[in-house]
Amino acid sequence: MMTTEQTKAEQLQEIGKRTMDCIREMVAALECDYDRLEELRDDCPPEDAEELSELIEAAGDCESVEDARERIMNDPLSLQVRSGWHAPGAEMEPEEFELLLATGGPAVRIIGELGTFSEPETAILQVQDWFVPWTDYRSDSDEDDALLTYVQHFCFDE
Repeated sequence: MMTTEQTKAEQLQEIGKRTMDCIREMVAALECDYDRLEELRDDCPPEDAEELSELIEAAGDCESVEDARERIMNDPLSLQVRSGWHAPGAEMEPEEFELLLATGGPAVRIIGELGTFSEPETAILQVQDWFVPWTDYRSDSDEDDALLTYVQHFCFDE
């Protein structure tokens, strides 16, 4: 018999999986070869039909890299940074970031650490629901690459 906690944990992991699926789709559209897609749409020999199908799937609703980039940039609800300890009046150097993707019950965010030039070095997808703390979504390394690619399109300094 499954407990309420197990059920809630499974629900949070499912929400994380759906979120990662969306992020992977956005990154695939960003990495799509739109020039090749256009070339194959204009004149597709039968032997390139599979490649055309893959490019159409990767592009999704996007018509260009700019469309894909704009889709990523408009995705989060908010972006925040924070720093570590520093003396009063000293310049703040952001060390961590949070991209809030959804609020309420459930809520979804991406958190991570920033490098020397405020570039994301790590990215972790987290899901939270009423009376349940933020929980890391468990993913494989390919998904982690997509998540880091996604967050690298945001500016975390001024």
